[in-house]
Amino acid sequence: MISRRAKTPIQQQKKRLLLWCISITAVVLVIFGGSFFNLVHNKLELKKLNKQTVQLEKDFQALSAELELLQKQDPVYLEKLARTRYHMTKPGETEFRFQPEK
Repeated sequence: MISRRAKTPIQQQKKRLLLWCISITAVVLVIFGGSFFNLVHNKLELKKLNKQTVQLEKDFQALSAELELLQKQDPVYLEKLARTRYHMTKPGETEFRFQPEK
C-alpha cells in the first residue's frame, strides 16, 4: 500500500500564496490587459520613431551640407558631382564603365 505523506503547513502556505498570485495576476490582466498591451505597443512604436528621427536628422544634415556646397559653387565639389552623377569627362579623357558583378 502506498502511503501519502501529509503536506506540511509550509507547503500549504506556498501553494496558497501561488494561487493568490495567479489569481491576482489574472484579475489584473483581465482589467488592464488591453491597456498594458497598448502601452507596450506604443513604447515599441516610439522607439522605432526615435530611430527614424535620428536617421532623418542625419539625412537633413548631409543634404544641408550639399546645398551649402552647391550655393557656394565650390569648383572641386561641382567637378566631382559632374563626374560621378552625370558621367562627364574632360576633353581627351575616356571613361570606363564596368558592370557590377552579381
